[in-house]
This record gives sequence, structure tokens and C-alpha cells, in this order.
Amino acid sequence: MSRPSNSIDTRLISKISSLYYHQEMNQQEIADKLHLSRPKVSRLLKQAKEMGIVKITVTAPDHHVIETENALEKKYGLKEALVVEIDSPDPSAADSIIKKQLGAAAASYLLRTVSDGDIIGLTWGTTLQAMIDAVQPKPVKNVHVVQTLGGVGPPEAKTHAADISRRLSQLLGGRLTLLSAPGIVGNEEAKKVLLSDRHVKEALNLFSAITIAYVGIGALSTNPVLQKESPEITHELREELFQSEAVGDIGLNFFDIDGKEVNTRFKDLFIGMALNELKHVKTVVGIAGGKSKTKAITGALRGGHIDVLITDQFTAEDLAG
Repeated sequence: MSRPSNSIDTRLISKISSLYYHQEMNQQEIADKLHLSRPKVSRLLKQAKEMGIVKITVTAPDHHVIETENALEKKYGLKEALVVEIDSPDPSAADSIIKKQLGAAAASYLLRTVSDGDIIGLTWGTTLQAMIDAVQPKPVKNVHVVQTLGGVGPPEAKTHAADISRRLSQLLGGRLTLLSAPGIVGNEEAKKVLLSDRHVKEALNLFSAITIAYVGIGALSTNPVLQKESPEITHELREELFQSEAVGDIGLNFFDIDGKEVNTRFKDLFIGMALNELKHVKTVVGIAGGKSKTKAITGALRGGHIDVLITDQFTAEDLAG
């Protein structure tokens, strides 16, 4: 263990440590301020640890949260599980609270992991909207954002896939490719015509190049698409879905509790990335929480449809149990 030669060296080490750890100056800034070389600053910071002038401790969140994350990763073969502690002791915390905090955690994950050249796929929904609301601008070289689900709901809505994709591309300073088609069509002939459109083909052809996708996980009982009849979602089609074994969806791909895609006519009427295409994406990040979505998340996990799960602690405990 190296020792300082005298008290002046000890004072210098202490000063450098204070500048580095308390004032958050980097090593080059400290070197310039104190007229030292950067290697010497680095060497003295190392000495500070050896001498006990600097003692680094890691304050982890609730140990139980870490255990739950590890349990989820092991049980479902996830690359990563992020369990968010909700600012409420009640497992039935309002969905709006859960979505806001999950969105903030997802935004932090996105900014931590985004890399030059990434091609990012996005679906739609209020949880992804909460993520985009929390993302801070961060220019990334050659990033490309792709809308992976046709438009659902009014185009001006913040939850619309086109709006979510556009906002993220602006925040990251990247390229944007929109899927210029409705997410749900009235019949198979209309879908066939739309799929032949040049702009639609451009987006569809990019699906295989997507490196990371961010998806919400919807519960059948709360899916806004199924809450009322429309020219596209007829009473018969809604009933077919409700009578099926579907428990949830990813980008309007409906699946059962084991993650197997349910075979209904709805599959022939939606335009977007299919589950078998999602399987080829290197990293799929699923963001969902709340008691109503436990079965849907279970299906997504059992089916291997997501690689990273961001959820709240109450849902996580149910899933890990």
C-alpha cells in the first residue's frame, strides 16, 4: 500500500477527493485547477481509497426488490427485470400513478441503453406515452425510430403510435419511419390494398432490422380498442375475442395465458408487427403493471415475447410467486 510522504500530500489527496466526490469535478478539471497531470490525479484518488480517506459505500434499494428482480429473471429467462417501487402502500394503487412511475423507469432504461445505430420499434398506449413524457433529449448518432403498429384512435392523441414514434425520434435526434396505415381495417381486402402501398411496405420491411422494441402489454378487459363497437370492431368480432382464451395483447397481437397466439379473425384485420416477427428482435422491452394486467404479463413472459420487464413491485411479487 502506498503512503503519502508528508502531511502536505495528505492534504492534497483530501482536496482532490473532495473536488472529485463532493463537487463532482472530473479528473481533467481537477488537474487543470491544481496544475497537476491527469495521471497523477488518478493515482492520488486511488491512494485516497487505499488510505481510507475515501470510503465508498453502495446504498441499494430495498433488498426485497433486488430479490424479486432476480427471481423474475431466473423464472422467465429474462435479460433484466426492473421492479419499480410505487409511491403507495396499496397494491390497488391507481393505474395513473403506476403508469407514470413505470414510464419514468422505462425512460431511464432507454437513455441508459440506447446506442449509436439503434433501430427502435414502438407500439402505442398510455404506458409508452408516459415513457416518452419522461425521456430527456439525448442526441444519438444514426438512431432510427420505427412505428410498428398502424394508427389506433384519433391521430392527434398522445397515445397514438405515430405521435409516440415522432416524439422519440425528435428527442433522440434520429430518423423516423411511420407506418402509414390504420392499425385495424374493416376487411381483408382493405388490408391487402394497404399492404401494397409503397410507404407501408417501407415500414414493414424495416421490422426485421429493429434492434430494440418497446411495447406495452394490454389486458383484454381494459383494452380501449375492445371497449366499444366500431365499423372495424363489430359486435361479432368483439365477442369472438372475449369468448376466446385471450388474456392480453402486445401491439394488438392477442395471446393466451401461456403466450400462445389466439386464432381469431382479428388477426386478419390488423396491420403491424406480428408476434413471430417480434421474436427476431434482439431486445424486446415490455412495460406494464397493475393488478388488471397480471394475467396478460404472465402470458407475455411464458410465451417468451419480452426480454426485459419493467413493472411495479406488487405485480412483480405476484409474477415471481
